[in-house]
Amino acid sequence: MKYYNDKDNNTAAKVMFMVFQIFMLLIVYGFIYSALIAVKLAISEYGLIWLTYLPEILALIGFPVILYKTRRMFEKEKRVRAIGYVMGWSALIIVMLYMHLSQIVKT
Repeated sequence: MKYYNDKDNNTAAKVMFMVFQIFMLLIVYGFIYSALIAVKLAISEYGLIWLTYLPEILALIGFPVILYKTRRMFEKEKRVRAIGYVMGWSALIIVMLYMHLSQIVKT
């Protein structure tokens, strides 16, 4: 018979959170990649400058920082808040990228 062990449960929770963060990273980077391709097409179509890539580059650099901060939050026993922050920031980044794309190709 196994007994309740806090150390094993904390380790399992950290591993599950890490897998969750990797999954969210792949989803967000998939959207960033598609936004980069769309911006590339918009630049060639409308003759825009390279600074049009700026929101995608900021998202590409900023999202791992957010993941690091939420991992630190998770380690401080603020687990539900950390999961909410990862999901919220992911959704915000995706929405902002597509708002940026909709502003570029406005006809």
